[in-house]
Amino acid sequence: MKKILIVDDDPTVQKLVSSILAAEGYDVAIAKDGIDAMVALKKEKPDLLVLDIMMPEFNGYDVCHAIKFDPVLKDLPIVILTQREKELDSRLGVLMGIEYLHKPVSPKELVAMISGMLARKK
Repeated sequence: MKKILIVDDDPTVQKLVSSILAAEGYDVAIAKDGIDAMVALKKEKPDLLVLDIMMPEFNGYDVCHAIKFDPVLKDLPIVILTQREKELDSRLGVLMGIEYLHKPVSPKELVAMISGMLARKK
């Protein structure tokens, strides 16, 4: 069973994304912010990360930066799930090897992106 870590400071988003992915058979863990995510990532590496950008203190870009420069985590697939729609965000994501989805996202679109990324990881 593939493990996915969801990082979002909004409890509603946490519950929604978690229920969608659990219904698809994924093992889901939740981190409430970027700092919580880094602690969780040091304990156990998931197969994929679903990450919000706008979080207090240690935001999604901070998490991405820390991951991409960590030799153990650098190849971790990341899906950014955000309300931000600036063009620059998507271009930065492409440069960093990160996929973007914008909130609100359809469950079908979320599952399709995640399953595709996990299939490419094999």
